Formats: sequence, C-alpha cells, structure tokens
Amino acid sequence: MKNNSLIREILLVTTTSFSNRQLCDTDARDRNNNLAPAEQLEAACWNGLLDEMLPEIMHPPSSGGKSYVWQVEMRKSYLWISMGECPSVPEMHFTLDPHIFLCEQEMN
Repeated sequence: MKNNSLIREILLVTTTSFSNRQLCDTDARDRNNNLAPAEQLEAACWNGLLDEMLPEIMHPPSSGGKSYVWQVEMRKSYLWISMGECPSVPEMHFTLDPHIFLCEQEMN
C-alpha cells in the first residue's frame, strides 16, 4: 500500500561552518556541551530547532497538515533528515541520500 503523504528529506553537511556553529539548547536541563558538533546538530534537529536554523525551507506542507521529524541519521559527513505528516520510507530512486542513490544507480 502506497502512502500519498509528502516526504521531505534534508541533508545537512556536517563538515561546514554552518553545522559547526554554536547551538543553543531549548531545554536547560539537556546540556549537549560534551557532544561533537555533528552530534549537537543531530540533537538540535530532534529538539525542534530546524525551524530556527532553516526558516526558508521549513514552511508547512501544502496539505495543511503538520510536518514532523521522523528520522535523523548520522552519516560520515552529513545528517539525513526525513520529515512528513506520518512516518514513511522514501522510494529508493527518489531519495536524496547519496549512499542509497548511488547503490540504486549501480544496479541499473
């Protein structure tokens, strides 16, 4: 069964000055000072800071529903973020994830 909800993917490269900048915690009890910059960025994504970090692309979906972060995966040099109204798996040939995309390309 196909899910017709919109899946949004974001790739955040962790080797740039943007991803290495200081991030402010929204919860004072949850201090991430001992984490590496990429881990702090991952925690910020889970804590809802994507709206503040990327306001240009974080507009509500056209369906009028609310978009949620369902998955944040750390790769070697980037974070792969999956968002949508409900959890779903992106189709392999449409994903932004270069590891999946390149594997699919080699099989064709």
